[in-house]
Amino acid sequence: MKVNAPGHGVVLAGMIAAMLLTGAAIFSAGSVTHGFVSYYAASRLLVGGELGPTAYDDRWFGEVVQRITASSVREIFIPNPPTMSLMALPLVRLDPQPARAVWLLASVVAFIAGIAALVRHRARQRDALSSPVLLLMMLAPAVFTNIRIGQGYLLVAGLFAAAVVSLLRGRDRVGGVCLGLRLALKTSGVALAVLLLARKRWTALRSAIVTAIGLAIAITPFIDAQMWFDYLLQVRAYVDRPASSVTAYQTTLGLVRHLCVADPQWNPTPAANCAGIAFVLPTLIVGAATMLTVFLGMRAARPEPWLAAAASLSVLSLPAVAEPHFVLMAIPLALLRLSMAETVLIGALLIVPMEWTAERFTTGWSSLLAYPRLYAAWGLWAISVRQMWTDRP
Repeated sequence: MKVNAPGHGVVLAGMIAAMLLTGAAIFSAGSVTHGFVSYYAASRLLVGGELGPTAYDDRWFGEVVQRITASSVREIFIPNPPTMSLMALPLVRLDPQPARAVWLLASVVAFIAGIAALVRHRARQRDALSSPVLLLMMLAPAVFTNIRIGQGYLLVAGLFAAAVVSLLRGRDRVGGVCLGLRLALKTSGVALAVLLLARKRWTALRSAIVTAIGLAIAITPFIDAQMWFDYLLQVRAYVDRPASSVTAYQTTLGLVRHLCVADPQWNPTPAANCAGIAFVLPTLIVGAATMLTVFLGMRAARPEPWLAAAASLSVLSLPAVAEPHFVLMAIPLALLRLSMAETVLIGALLIVPMEWTAERFTTGWSSLLAYPRLYAAWGLWAISVRQMWTDRP
């Protein structure tokens, strides 16, 4: 079967974007910031046999980061699982600075490879991506935030793209392994696992579970096993922190909490006094969205919409989400058939500077304007649901 190639305009746009990302990675390689140092320090602790529950103590881990990097930069380990310490394991023999440079370039390569695979898939469907959508996927602020601080979500996005394309091509074992790596390293992709269960993609689901559990078992002899018992408690404690209500956290929980729960330091001027629903309502919203996605996903005629919905929910269901996480919105952007109006609206929400929104609208009802990334993720989920409904057999 003849496979269509992406159009010349898309190829040119992709090449320009790839050069810009590579240049940004090279420019950022000389900095020492938060982000990458968390992975690097965790891997160093793992290799040294020092990784245990104390890593969830922000002060202790921050001091470890400063000691290892010989800088004033601090980071935290929470809310990550112990297996997060595997992310920078191949780099621990390098000093922090060269390790960061290698990390950035490898992350950019993984991200570009994932985007290229998604573009190729659309070309195979004779439904090529447009150049503006491709540029939005590759040059959104979330991408450059990952590069600037060395966060790991370019790598996570690359793994997600590899999982999605493998599932689309019927290579369920490979797709499951990629998903399992994401689940182990960042506990990201649970929604996709739920959809695989609903679709009875047993090979993919089994491969994901075996990969994730296998990594967890492999790492346990080298850490204090008590860390696993503390992990879930620490995640809950992290979500309960008053700081989670600041507008930098683009989550449904963060939005409702910011509107409803007062805190003298982090949220002195909420819009209302509705603390009783601040934790219940977001859970109900995300739970209902998941149930609707499963119901429609079981009957979806095409795989692209339910995979796009799973990608959106994989971000929307996380307890703490900031700018770097929204690089994963490249997945639904690549899979969905967007109208011009939808592209413009979602694009505006993904590229509007956070200093114009999250940092400006922080009081009362005006804070509803502070969550553009959250609205973009819900918008892409809604478009996925609509396409599953219209495409049903």
